[in-house]
Amino acid sequence: MIAAVEAYLELRRAAGYSMRDADRILRSYGRFAHAHRDRFVKIATIHAWAKRARSPERREALVRKVALFARYMYAEDPRHEIPSYRVFAADPFQRPEPFIFTREQIVALMETARRQPFNGDAYATLIGLLAATGMRVSEALSLRLDDHTRDGLVVRETKCHKSRLVPLHPTVERELAAFLKRRQRGRCDRVFVGVNGGPLSYDRFKGWYRRFLAAIGLDYKQTPRPRLHCLRHSFAVRALEAVDSMTVAEHQLALATYLGHATVESTYWYLEATPRLLVSIAERCAQFTKSRAR
Repeated sequence: MIAAVEAYLELRRAAGYSMRDADRILRSYGRFAHAHRDRFVKIATIHAWAKRARSPERREALVRKVALFARYMYAEDPRHEIPSYRVFAADPFQRPEPFIFTREQIVALMETARRQPFNGDAYATLIGLLAATGMRVSEALSLRLDDHTRDGLVVRETKCHKSRLVPLHPTVERELAAFLKRRQRGRCDRVFVGVNGGPLSYDRFKGWYRRFLAAIGLDYKQTPRPRLHCLRHSFAVRALEAVDSMTVAEHQLALATYLGHATVESTYWYLEATPRLLVSIAERCAQFTKSRAR
C-alpha cells in the first residue's frame, strides 16, 4: 500500500497538484494500512485510521482525502473499496476557533525553544518567523537559502500555485540574517534543517512545539487549541488591530496579498477573531447607519 500511495502522489504532482497536505495524510494512511497488511483499500481500515483524529470534522476530512486515492485504485482494480462521505460529520470544513497568542506567550515560546540543547536556535527562529510574518508552516519549512533576498523572502509555488514576496520588518530581517550566519552549512540548502542536517520535518517540529506549549503552561488540547496555524491567525489579527476602523478595508486587501490568500474573502474571517476587532466593526457599522439616516 505504501508503494501505491507514492505512485498516486507522483501522478498527481505530475498533473500540477502541489499535494503538500495530501503527502503527509496519505502516507500516514499508507503506513497504517501496511501495518494491517492490507493488499487493497478497505473501508474498515480507513475508518479505524481516521478515528484517531480528535474531532468528527477532522475525521471526515481525512476520509475524503483517502477517498480520492481509493477511486484512483478502484479504476485499476474493483477489489479496492471506496468510502462514503458524511460518515463522521456533515461538514468537515468548519473552521476551528483560533487561539490568539499574546506577545508574551510568543516570546515565552521562543525562549523555551532556544533553551533546547539540540536545534533550539532553529525552533526559536522558526516560531518567531511564523509569528512575525504570518507565513504558513509549510511555506517556512520549504524556504531555501536563495529565497532570502534583500527585498524579503520569496515564497515559491505555495497554495493555489502562487508565488509571492514577503517583505520583512527590519527587526525580523536582522534576526533571520543573524540566524543564517550561525546556521551550519551542510548538504541541505533549506533555511531550517533538522539535527541530521536534512530538511526539518513538519511532524518533528510539531512534536517539539507541543512540548514548548506545555512548558509555558498551555495545553495543546484545550479549547480553543493553540495550533501552529494559530501563529498565522495571531499575526493577521494583530495587523488589523494596529489600524483604525476607517482603514481596515484597505489593510484587508494588503493583508490578503501578504498572507498569500487566493481571494480577499479568505481574509475576512480574521475580522471576527477578537473583541477589539468586533468593536472596530461595530464602530464602522454605527457610522454607516448614521450617514444613511441623514
